[in-house]
Amino acid sequence: MFFADIHTHALFGVDDGAKTEKDMLAMVKAEYEDGTRLMCLTPHFHPGYYGDNRAAVRSAFETLLHYAEDELPDLELCLGNELHYSQDCVSWLRNGDCKTINGTRYVLVDFSHNEEERVIVRGTEELLNAGYRPILAHVERYNALRRRNPLLARLRDNGALLQINTQTLVGEWGFGMRNRCMRLLEDGLVSFVASDCHDMKNRGPGLSKAYEMIVKKIDKGYANALCMNNAAEIVHADTDGKDTD
Repeated sequence: MFFADIHTHALFGVDDGAKTEKDMLAMVKAEYEDGTRLMCLTPHFHPGYYGDNRAAVRSAFETLLHYAEDELPDLELCLGNELHYSQDCVSWLRNGDCKTINGTRYVLVDFSHNEEERVIVRGTEELLNAGYRPILAHVERYNALRRRNPLLARLRDNGALLQINTQTLVGEWGFGMRNRCMRLLEDGLVSFVASDCHDMKNRGPGLSKAYEMIVKKIDKGYANALCMNNAAEIVHADTDGKDTD
């Protein structure tokens, strides 16, 4: 058994995640020791907030690849971005400035926590209409979507996918947030559980605890899909978003 994590901020010096190379390697090693064998590095992307961090991302990723090749040879690494939604986001993706998950049509996208429902819906549909498969990052955080599971089901049926964070699921952000995650899981709306790890102190890795909770509260098959199989499937999808053989 292994875990696959499609939302991490372990690359150092590129966003609000790992600050130093030492921090990055500690986070990746912790993921590995927790059972992760497929890890997608998804630094934030929005020029207005993080500037042009593309060169720093490439450099940090190359450093990590060399480390993993020597120390963790069975760890598969891939690259993407967490796109903060903007009206310019489709052009950023088409120009290659913002990376999809491992070069596929899947794109991890987030919105401000207090964004209006209409903006989230419009942004999701805009990405779908442009041919991308948006993955709504930490969907449990969006206050406008609280108790809006029928709307989320419609977005999912149209092609969007939903991701929740390990820390919120296991209660580290409070029972209210945990309950939001549980309602999404019970309604079968979630496609991915991911760490969204930023550091080793406050927002560390750790899919195993979330996996065990889903096995206990929901179902082992669903836990396998959320923490392993679905992520592996999209990472190895072709550029049309279809599964590879």
